[in-house]
Amino acid sequence: MAQVKLYVLDTHILIWYFIGSKRLNKKFKDRIDNIRKLESRLLIPTIVLSEALDVSEKAKVKFEFNKMFQIIQNKPEFEIVGFSAKIFEETMRIKGIKEIHDRIIVATSRFYSAGIITKDRIIQESDETVAL
Repeated sequence: MAQVKLYVLDTHILIWYFIGSKRLNKKFKDRIDNIRKLESRLLIPTIVLSEALDVSEKAKVKFEFNKMFQIIQNKPEFEIVGFSAKIFEETMRIKGIKEIHDRIIVATSRFYSAGIITKDRIIQESDETVAL
């Protein structure tokens, strides 16, 4: 059995993937598609779901949040992960990223020793993330 690899998706990537947006870099789309086919997991932090719900409710991007949420809940390659006290402790250790939502996403990645798929340059260029 192959080793399961874990990847955290950030909010923009998650939404763009589900709506088929041209804004999603082809390498990210291909990576997510490959992860879904292999014995790998896509971790979706609850903060990412909260941000996606907010985007949907404010109609910043038109998409059906409930449909996306149902798919995430029902497909085995997706796993929703909560914001636990341990992840909060990891969040407090992150100093190179100022925005709190991004810190939580990165802390989740670090807690699970997971790669992170993000378009955020601050996250990508920080030394706070797990190497892919």
